[in-house]
Amino acid sequence: MAKTLLDLLNQEQKAALLHRGKTLQLASGAQVFEKGESAQQIFLVRKGKITLYRLTPNGEEKVFKVFWAGGLIAEMAIFMQPRVYPMSAKADQLTQLTAISRASIVELLQSSPELYMLFMEFMAGRVNHLMNTVDILTQANASQRLVMRFAELYRQQQGRHNRFFLPCTKRLLASQLGITPETLSRIFNGLIMSG
Repeated sequence: MAKTLLDLLNQEQKAALLHRGKTLQLASGAQVFEKGESAQQIFLVRKGKITLYRLTPNGEEKVFKVFWAGGLIAEMAIFMQPRVYPMSAKADQLTQLTAISRASIVELLQSSPELYMLFMEFMAGRVNHLMNTVDILTQANASQRLVMRFAELYRQQQGRHNRFFLPCTKRLLASQLGITPETLSRIFNGLIMSG
């Protein structure tokens, strides 16, 4: 299953799209984009680390996702209406990105009906995943959300040797589950004691 839009492309399409991209070098702390800015580009992380976040009303950063090398940022935002970034993104360390314009992606999709259909299926899968995430966050308690997240990771990683790994820090996992890091630690301890 494709993890990003780029995974839908054949080698020739991918090379042509990346060739049209622009290389960006960002220092630690540099903004990639701000929430509400016009979404005209996606960003492929070549090296480094990018954090996607929103500010809460009291000014605290709520981290939604961390992108490492190979991560593709804002691939849904460039097709939304209104076409603005729904979150902010910043470099957490020295980072290299390739910025790819929306116009280049649209041109590529229009050149191939087969690719366009693959893209529609990919985006529909993304929307379904987000709906499931919202459902989990609004209907399950903290322990249930954690177990459901573990089950999702196990499926994604194909549970080799009945194991999976956390692709993020415990702090980020807590943020994604809508709980505090302290609550997450208590749930971990509870699961260990009951196991």
